[in-house]
Amino acid sequence: MLRAIVLLLRGLLLGGSYGGVFLLGWWVASSAPAEIATTSAVTGAQQKVFNLRKQPGSLPEDPELLLDLVMTQLQQGDLQAAYDHLQTLHQQHPQRWQLSLLAAELLRSSGELTAAEQQVQSLLALDPDNLSLLRLYCRILLEQGEAGRAEAVADAAWQQVWNPGNPGMKSTVDAVPYGLLLADVRRSRGKVGAADQLLEQMIDRSKQERTDPRPLVAQAMLRQDNGDLEAAQQLLAEARQHGDPVTIQWLDMLSRRWSLELTHAPTAQTPGTPPPLASP
Repeated sequence: MLRAIVLLLRGLLLGGSYGGVFLLGWWVASSAPAEIATTSAVTGAQQKVFNLRKQPGSLPEDPELLLDLVMTQLQQGDLQAAYDHLQTLHQQHPQRWQLSLLAAELLRSSGELTAAEQQVQSLLALDPDNLSLLRLYCRILLEQGEAGRAEAVADAAWQQVWNPGNPGMKSTVDAVPYGLLLADVRRSRGKVGAADQLLEQMIDRSKQERTDPRPLVAQAMLRQDNGDLEAAQQLLAEARQHGDPVTIQWLDMLSRRWSLELTHAPTAQTPGTPPPLASP
């Protein structure tokens, strides 16, 4: 979660995108290859942060330096200071609601679930259909043991954008991430069959136009979670046929990772089963 928060901060302060980091929601966060920063890459920034920390109450105007300060505080486990600076950033950039969202994520990460829920609810009151807010809200509810509420929230958002009565109607809203959220909440509740059924429904509907690879990848992750690595690889191969170059590159990395797991699996591969997806 530290890596995700740092990536999001960098995108927000330097003009990047927030939503792309959570393309498939929590599944991707647990499956994407990690990026580890080297010591040499942060040495200069650490010195600047050290000098800044000797001046309490002073915040840098340079967004990169402020990012380094927050990142250092996160790495040192000083979540309170990082939270306070995120709140300050939000006051400086009130149009960037994502900063308040990240502050709520810090509250959640530190176990302050009630405070995190209240902060997200205040943001949802202003933007009730915001997907990023809904994701965090559902996660908080699940961690509070309120799985039924989490599924109800996700299902209501999904029904609003899905519009099953008019499958031919064009919509400006990308409904797929809402469906992935509901499927993931159901998976988290142990309702694997219901999650898989929803993903099948999404896959079938997407094939009416141009196949969307995202439900296929989510279904592959569901299979992988359940230990069916061969089926997971087959679904990744199908998703690869419909992905853009960036998606294909990410899928190849994920496939190689799962191929290693398949190699070390205790059961032998069934004769006639297609081999794992190979990278080009």
